[in-house]
Amino acid sequence: MGGAVAPKRRRQGSASGTGWEFVMSEIRLEAGIVTGDIARLVRFYCEALGFSVERELSFSQGEVYRLVRDAAQLKLFQPNDPREPEPPPAVWHERVGWAYTALHVSDVASEVARVEAHGGTVLTDVTNHRPGACYALLTDPEGNVLELLQEAPEP
Repeated sequence: MGGAVAPKRRRQGSASGTGWEFVMSEIRLEAGIVTGDIARLVRFYCEALGFSVERELSFSQGEVYRLVRDAAQLKLFQPNDPREPEPPPAVWHERVGWAYTALHVSDVASEVARVEAHGGTVLTDVTNHRPGACYALLTDPEGNVLELLQEAPEP
């Protein structure tokens, strides 16, 4: 999984050269959460953070919901034999690897209030960390860490 992306090749109708043009592939990132209670997390992400269900899929390994909100995409997967979530570390950044997901929002304070009202936990309340930007860290009901980030629009 390097940083380079293999370009797609597209056939051109030109008679000169090889007739092939290289076009970069579009990249989209979907975060994925393995859950022991998919209904609870679908409800949380839809009601607390405004996602909607784009698709429901069933596989031999389990069930997947693809959620979307604007350009953000999230997959929730519940295996056929779900386990309880492991307890989170005492400090969120002690976990090595993928430790949190950031969502860019226009009003961090109102998003935090909705998250708390729907069973999320605030780890770091709304904090100004540079001019024109603030963030909050919280968890969903299963302990997955989310950063809500509000930044002033670029001039």
